[in-house]
Amino acid sequence: MQNRPARFLSLAWYPHSMPRRRLFPVAVCLLACSFAAAAAPLCHAAAPGKPPLRVIHRGSVTLPDKVRDAAGNEVAITGLSGIASLGDDRYAAIMDNSDKLVLFSLAIARDGMPEEPTDIQVLTLSERHDYEDVAPCPEPLQKRIAGRRVRQGFADPGRCLLVSEEDTPAIRAVSLNDGSLLGVIPTPKEFATRRPNRGFESLDIEPDGRHIWTANEEALPADGPPATVGAGTVVRLARIAIPNADEKATQKPVQLAYAVDAPHSFIRIFGGEPLSGIAALTGLGEGRVLVLERAGCPGLPPIENRIYLVNTSAATDITGVTENLATQVEQHVGKELLWKDQLGCNLEGLCLGPALGNTRRSLLAIADNNGIGTPNQIVGFVLDEAGGDARLPLMVGGAAIVALVLGLLIYRLVR
Repeated sequence: MQNRPARFLSLAWYPHSMPRRRLFPVAVCLLACSFAAAAAPLCHAAAPGKPPLRVIHRGSVTLPDKVRDAAGNEVAITGLSGIASLGDDRYAAIMDNSDKLVLFSLAIARDGMPEEPTDIQVLTLSERHDYEDVAPCPEPLQKRIAGRRVRQGFADPGRCLLVSEEDTPAIRAVSLNDGSLLGVIPTPKEFATRRPNRGFESLDIEPDGRHIWTANEEALPADGPPATVGAGTVVRLARIAIPNADEKATQKPVQLAYAVDAPHSFIRIFGGEPLSGIAALTGLGEGRVLVLERAGCPGLPPIENRIYLVNTSAATDITGVTENLATQVEQHVGKELLWKDQLGCNLEGLCLGPALGNTRRSLLAIADNNGIGTPNQIVGFVLDEAGGDARLPLMVGGAAIVALVLGLLIYRLVR
């Protein structure tokens, strides 16, 4: 394992294999399940007690499966695993196991429904990694990067983004001008012990621009077991302070214990264990974080996503805990369920969109098509600060049925 640099910004589901099979009988079964599912709502957006927020699903649009880059080369769009707002109507999405970043414009209707993406561009990064999420680079960090680069004799790199990747693992800064990687954000050493492909799946910046949020996808080996039938897993949420351009990095990261739900109930079709972990984080400010969980199972239904609200303001810092975190239930941060569903697609990224008026705000998720030819989807939600109880839309219509049929193919990414 490579040693991580000690100084700030030093220069120094589930993607496993699964044999392909002929799935025609399974597809027939899936169609039957789809029609049965259309008969009733899958869940409510809020449990009794009315949490302070609610999440309402609005619908989805697709990104093309191919686009030309600046050199005129046709690039396949696949494996979109993270999404970030760049301001106004501009967004970025990262492709896993690649060197590609996708930039696009997206208008959001007043009801929270995303409209057709436009002005789609592809940026080639200077290194290929298993990128999993993307976040805007806050101004203090961007100034810090520019100052260091200029002192080293390089040009100011201009605007940059942060990307997380699982193979090193690391959080990296990348230039939007030319795709060059500009350095590494120091992260707690515990994360270097992550299980293969269970590292930094998630990444976001607090609205104040002073803190980074990330987490491991499933439990570190010393902390406890991965998810399995009937049992979840415990991961570490990390809140990393960003110093100003002229400050030293003196504030240590805070780590919090988070218990991920067990995989959903399923009808087994294949061998293998189900999985469940954190796919994305979205900071809301004042210690509040949205957590997108994603479970994959070797059967029907293949994928379930859940969005929880976590208030970390009074949570216990478990940085000093080095083992058996799963058994220390009293240390686990509390969470409130806002939404869960089995949409037939694999949601892996989450970000805030524009305000929609009153207490409502747009929330966008992106679905990983896992390289199997299913659509690249952007899924729209409304995040309502008023809270309350709202029934989710029924899973009806041809598009949802096709998505569920193809969903079983998605499960190959989690083994």
